[in-house]
Amino acid sequence: MKKKIFAVLLIMALLASVLSACGSGQQPAANTQAPAATAAPAADQPAAPVAEPAAEPEGGLAPLTTEKISLRYAYWGQHEKGEPEVTAAQKAAFEQKYPNISIEFLQIEQAQWDEALTNFAATGMLPDVFGVFSVSNAVMNEWALPLDEYFDADPDTAELAPAFATNAKVGGKRYSVPWVMFPHLVFVNETLFEKYNVALPGYNWTVDEFFTLATTLGHGEDFNFGMSNPLFEDFFPAWYNGGQGKWGWDGENYNFDQVWADSLNKKWELIEANICEWESAEDKERFLGSADAWPPGFGRSAIHFDWPWTIAMFEDTVPAQSGCSFLYYPLPVGPTGDQLVIVDNAVVGAATKYPREAWQLLKETTWGKDANLIRQQAYRDAGADVSRMPVTTNAEVWQDLIDNARNDNFKQLFQALQSQSDGFVPSNWPVSPGWGDIEAWINEQDIYGKIERHEINPSDVAAELNAKAKELKDAWIANMPQ
Repeated sequence: MKKKIFAVLLIMALLASVLSACGSGQQPAANTQAPAATAAPAADQPAAPVAEPAAEPEGGLAPLTTEKISLRYAYWGQHEKGEPEVTAAQKAAFEQKYPNISIEFLQIEQAQWDEALTNFAATGMLPDVFGVFSVSNAVMNEWALPLDEYFDADPDTAELAPAFATNAKVGGKRYSVPWVMFPHLVFVNETLFEKYNVALPGYNWTVDEFFTLATTLGHGEDFNFGMSNPLFEDFFPAWYNGGQGKWGWDGENYNFDQVWADSLNKKWELIEANICEWESAEDKERFLGSADAWPPGFGRSAIHFDWPWTIAMFEDTVPAQSGCSFLYYPLPVGPTGDQLVIVDNAVVGAATKYPREAWQLLKETTWGKDANLIRQQAYRDAGADVSRMPVTTNAEVWQDLIDNARNDNFKQLFQALQSQSDGFVPSNWPVSPGWGDIEAWINEQDIYGKIERHEINPSDVAAELNAKAKELKDAWIANMPQ
């Protein structure tokens, strides 16, 4: 298990958007009319004191300009409690620290994000810094500036977990940085553990312990299941190969190997043994009274994989609906110690006139130490739980979160995550070149349907998938703008 000071506050109660975590893989529609954008609502902030412009270089970075300039930036999530306060606080802190740089936050509707960026690009008005759902789309649309020069020169990037540095390149170049992350969580049903007289695991539990517990707690005769949401295809590459995202993406290649095959075989093994919940509409109607019922929400899964944005429901509606109580755990640890986490990404606009200053704004509103400390305090000041987790391993950032954990369950969760921290692997589908083409080909061939129907074994098609993935990835990279 990897040891590095890194603790995570996952008190993410109030519905962080699924869209912000998963993103969109579609190319935005073309448009030639620039969208209206407005600055974020002003917040009551103390006036910045008069000061000399901050122009000293950071590590190997060039000095910031001393001229008076203006930068524009945009991130989604402003509808979430706490996020407008974060934006106002980060803006005030940046302008106080760099009084010669004024910044404007652009309000863009999340549902029209890519369309708005397309319109901005068409009129030469892209923001200097902005979030993107798909880095690969941003690269193909020529929205994003290559960042290797700044990333490599900034000493603070060493505080990102290794896979954050290696897995985010597109065609050998870095166009994005991680903005915030959403670790996968395990929702542990205390009530079912008690019902079947099974001891709760420790927070530093292993994959082997998880599979043993899931098997022990599977009681299909009671319509109770050992686990649900079998995301093994996502988890296995990090657990067993290390440093890899889904489909084995390692920053350069996809790897449809035996680990990928094992992930699908394990999924269907547990489903067919009635250990993993995968129930028909008829059975849900019979046992829960509705064909649309969600068994985990009715307390029917002892171990459920999910994301932080679901915590609110499990603390509000699920206990009354199920009569069960829940604890929140980190993912179990595999042989490598690595874990997949969902990541939002941000870029510097390709047309910015001030790339060095835009890098600084990007850092101080996304992954940097100050960005995170301000974010966390702004959430607390707003009376909101932190809904977006930091990607930095900076000890001060994570200690700030641990010290403000709201109960012992979360404190132990954070301490366990600290021991896993330098093994976090970012979700790769927003970045991996050719992902959409590979996914479309797999769907056209009905690969997963054939596996589910036992017409083929995953091992039988792994070599073909590897070859096709390489072909489509190489073709995508060959078509990248130069």
